[in-house]
Amino acid sequence: MPQQFRSNTAADGARRKLRDGDRRLYWATVVVLLLGAVLRLAAFHETQITADQAAILDSAFQIAHLRYFPLTGMKSSVGVMQTGIVPLLAAIPLFAVKRVIAVQWFFSALDLLALAWLHRAVRKTVGHRAAWIAALLYATAPYVILYARTIWYQTLIAGLATTTFASLMMVLASGKRRPTALVAAMVSSTLLSMVHLAAAPWSLLLFCVCLVTAWRWRRWRPALLGIGISGAIVLPYLSYLVHSSFADLTFLVEVGRDIAGLNTATYRLARELISGSMILANAHGDIWPRSVIQWPAAEFVVLGSIAIALIWALVSIAHSHRRHQLLLTVVWLIVVPTLFLRSDVHLQHFYLMSIFPAPFVLLGAWIEDWTAPSSRTARSAPVAVVAHLAGGLLVLVALWWSSLWLVRIGLEAQGELQRYTRGWLMDHAAKAIASHLQQEPASQVLVLAQFDGDMSPFDWLRGYAQTNRVRVVPVERGLLIPEGPGCYLIGPHVSADVLAPISADITEVPTRTVPDRPPWPLHCGSFGSRERVPRAQWYNGLSLLESEIDGDLNPGGHLRLVHTWRYRATAPGHYQFFNHLLQDGVLISQVDGGSVPHWHWRDGDILLTYFTLPLPTELPSGNYSLRIGMYTWPGLERIYRVTGEDGYDVFSETR
Repeated sequence: MPQQFRSNTAADGARRKLRDGDRRLYWATVVVLLLGAVLRLAAFHETQITADQAAILDSAFQIAHLRYFPLTGMKSSVGVMQTGIVPLLAAIPLFAVKRVIAVQWFFSALDLLALAWLHRAVRKTVGHRAAWIAALLYATAPYVILYARTIWYQTLIAGLATTTFASLMMVLASGKRRPTALVAAMVSSTLLSMVHLAAAPWSLLLFCVCLVTAWRWRRWRPALLGIGISGAIVLPYLSYLVHSSFADLTFLVEVGRDIAGLNTATYRLARELISGSMILANAHGDIWPRSVIQWPAAEFVVLGSIAIALIWALVSIAHSHRRHQLLLTVVWLIVVPTLFLRSDVHLQHFYLMSIFPAPFVLLGAWIEDWTAPSSRTARSAPVAVVAHLAGGLLVLVALWWSSLWLVRIGLEAQGELQRYTRGWLMDHAAKAIASHLQQEPASQVLVLAQFDGDMSPFDWLRGYAQTNRVRVVPVERGLLIPEGPGCYLIGPHVSADVLAPISADITEVPTRTVPDRPPWPLHCGSFGSRERVPRAQWYNGLSLLESEIDGDLNPGGHLRLVHTWRYRATAPGHYQFFNHLLQDGVLISQVDGGSVPHWHWRDGDILLTYFTLPLPTELPSGNYSLRIGMYTWPGLERIYRVTGEDGYDVFSETR
């Protein structure tokens, strides 16, 4: 009896230790999930809105108002159209809350759900320690957080890759008992290819793995369900490809044929993504890098641990034919960057975001194997010490990663990072504009902003307000003066001096000011038709009212040109303006360009165009004249005046 009693006591003690260990891991998991939530959702209203975000948001608001269903998104950096899945996903929270920060919260929350699913899958298939390590590293990974806190096509890559990975882990562990995991793997891999085309080759391979698994285990129903849902997701973009005769795919194939050499930058970028290095170098400005604790050795801790874990994994796979999850992890880690080895595209970090979460799961699996109680023999004690030491260092790395982002989030919340078009400011501007338009049905609002190409951070306001009475004007290119009542919202980096031509007709409305530093004021007034006899008229509805020329004909100097036009919407289209300096009828200098984008022009508008004409270093004696006109773009066809000429001389001078 005493011996049996001692045996029962020992067994009870072991069970208590196991329960205590499980309890500690449970609370540690809760802490990891809370940390992931803080790093993704804290100060999410500070998200930066640029032209790229405006393009997504404009489509999303149109969808949320049931006005639009996109087949494609915006054009990618390589010249092909992205899919429309990101605006569709962005529209989901807008059905409930019409604010841009709702989209940011939703995207961040999706990544947090991917984190929770990763932890559950690794815990079920590998072990508690592996799940905790993998979840902790993914929760704090600097580049994952960088994109999770942004409204962008790249935002969802890591989360969907993680969801696909976790689902495949579950499928490979117990495919017959978990058909829902197979469906989740197929759908998430399809979504991965749709959120950004850079992830499409890898997601296609993953989808094939799902089909092979379904065929091997005869899981026809979940496979058909996954194929059906995936087909519905792909159908809009496929319709676009068919309609365009697969021009984008043809373009990519042609580009691929001209590749010469290997693009080894793919491995460098993968290394930076995994280790978190260079994250501070990507900051705009130096305030964030100067505000954090530097730890250069963290990169070597992560990469060194992965090197050991990779060797362990290859040995383990070679000695076991049933380590499907481990094989998936190793293949995932190696293949994702290798897919871009023959690419001549200028690679960026987000191209390789689908590498997650494989490196972190590999680390977790290695530490789980070397620290498990069943492997602690006298001979393996040094091995366990190495694993415990590596695990401790990785925890320190994760805490350091967290500190980086906690500092940045604090700076964002304090407005110290000079992010001028932040989410809450844009929402405030949208509310002020919508309130004004509601109170003044005959008025309109023109936002004066800096542009990036043909887009600005404010372009989504039209989709928000669901009216063409909101327009956006690039102040560096020109100015629009509407016919009738109207207001101007002066955005960041824009001086009130741009309104000097109409300063006598407008007054500031303090109650509509957007509270940035400095504020974005709203100036309102009423602008009559101001009928003036035009100096010249063109067939497309533009008439020249006057020209202002600042500067003298000095060699090597320049002339500043301001032309004032009236627009009548008789022949809407995209036009470019030309300014030709002629000497005795011979062209010696010119400046061409656009103005306010033509889709913002309205009948009765006054349009001001700004140009700077460079002068030659030599100006010999002769007759000089400045001839202006316009042509179609990109057709390059001259627009003629109603009197038959193709241009108009705004001045003539003899030197």
